[in-house]
Amino acid sequence: MIRTPDTFAPRRRRRGRSTLTLLVVLLWLLPGAALAQGLTVWTTYQGSALAWLRSEATTYQQAFGKPVEVITRKLGEIKQGAMTEAAKGGAADVFVGIPQDQFSALADGGVLADVGSFATAHYLSQLSDQAQRAFRYRGVLYGLPLSVQGPALIVNTDLVPRVPASYPELVSMAETLTGGGRYGFAFDAGNFYYSYAWLRTFGGTVFARTASGAIEPGRTELASPGAVAGARALKALRFDHGLIPDGQDYASLRKLFLDGRLAMTFDGPWAVPAIRAAGIPIAVLPMPPLADGTPFRGFMNVDGVLLNRYSEDPVAAANLAKWLTTTDAQAALARRAGLVPASNAALGQVRDDAVVAGFGAALANAQAIPNVPEMGAVWGPMDRALGTILASKDSDVAAALRTAARSITGSTPSASP
Repeated sequence: MIRTPDTFAPRRRRRGRSTLTLLVVLLWLLPGAALAQGLTVWTTYQGSALAWLRSEATTYQQAFGKPVEVITRKLGEIKQGAMTEAAKGGAADVFVGIPQDQFSALADGGVLADVGSFATAHYLSQLSDQAQRAFRYRGVLYGLPLSVQGPALIVNTDLVPRVPASYPELVSMAETLTGGGRYGFAFDAGNFYYSYAWLRTFGGTVFARTASGAIEPGRTELASPGAVAGARALKALRFDHGLIPDGQDYASLRKLFLDGRLAMTFDGPWAVPAIRAAGIPIAVLPMPPLADGTPFRGFMNVDGVLLNRYSEDPVAAANLAKWLTTTDAQAALARRAGLVPASNAALGQVRDDAVVAGFGAALANAQAIPNVPEMGAVWGPMDRALGTILASKDSDVAAALRTAARSITGSTPSASP
């Protein structure tokens, strides 16, 4: 999984919270938190995102007299430590920066608290539908969304005269810009994380859903007619339009962009620091829609704040989780570390940052990576299928996707064209 929490150069955050905002936060927080014993936070954040978290913890401590210790750990260490130590009182009270596709084992292991009663209707209303679903698992809400990240169209504005208004126009413009060692549009098409946007936009999806919206892990729609159409569009980029260079991977394509030889790419906020360091002027925006107006919809990650159900001070832990996910706190995280807020209201506060706002707009239609354990069985088969599809002009797209679907679910998928 791709994630780089320290995405952009630090920005100066606003000093403190307004009196009105603080009163609103105090009214929102749960009453009765004990003040004597401190809280511990385990986080995946580093760099400027970690600095934001420590600053928020200090402000929370000053407001409530509740000491907060912030400890940074790798995601795997957090998961293992929570599983083995939580019931014995040895794990953190609060976990920060956990992606929505990485918490299901903790939920199944009984480590996480149900936070459904803490998430107010106002807070949830500020989230996209997909962000609201991100930490809902087996009917229970286990986390409060804090930030989102995923790929968008990144344009070198020195090379692109105007932003394409539609996907066909993007392809046509990219063909014009390709030649003489330069490329108009390319991305890591063999990586399912990125290419899923094509399969999803044309009508496919990873797993089917019930009428109530619950994921059905035993039914994949990655070999459906829509998915096949999307994969054929990917193949066309390479063999019909000559846009995806042969033998290129993420690292080599990234170098092309940094060298000023790639006009447009499809990448995430983790790519921006190096682009800025290279002095390349960019615009970040959603992939333009299909000819019929269908918006592009790819993957996104949603990072959140989760609670240890064995915390000795669950009320204070819940109060801290709420403090960290307020609109002002999310906006401060965006300004300081460049992370895109999960809250639409917070995103509105940082709309003056064109890069953050661009990713925010691109991810408005994105799909959170399914949070079920079965998602782990998807990546390998789909990467292999894409490799087969993009290897030859004569590749059988439908057959490659059917093979992947059988590997994912262990059963024969429905027929595709």
